[in-house]
Amino acid sequence: MTDEADILRDPDFQKLLKIRSRWRWGLAGGLVGGYFVYIVAGIYVPDAYAMPFAGSSLPWGIVLGYLIIALSIALSLIYVRAINKLKSFGDDEQGADR
Repeated sequence: MTDEADILRDPDFQKLLKIRSRWRWGLAGGLVGGYFVYIVAGIYVPDAYAMPFAGSSLPWGIVLGYLIIALSIALSLIYVRAINKLKSFGDDEQGADR
């Protein structure tokens, strides 16, 4: 049985942590970028956000807000699917997927 320090020093585990970190920061940056564009557009073109969406009484600002929420859900699903496809650490000698 290995202790926690051995696992933390393992090069395969370090590689897994690096890959996960890149995914997290990349997707988080995409989401923050989406929020930033939404907010800046609302500051500089507020009239566009007040215009009705496709002839309905729903303004563009609300529709874009829902799209930002959908983006966060989609990025979360992408992250979970991508990380689950990585080989799990320490399952067996072949590194079988979970």
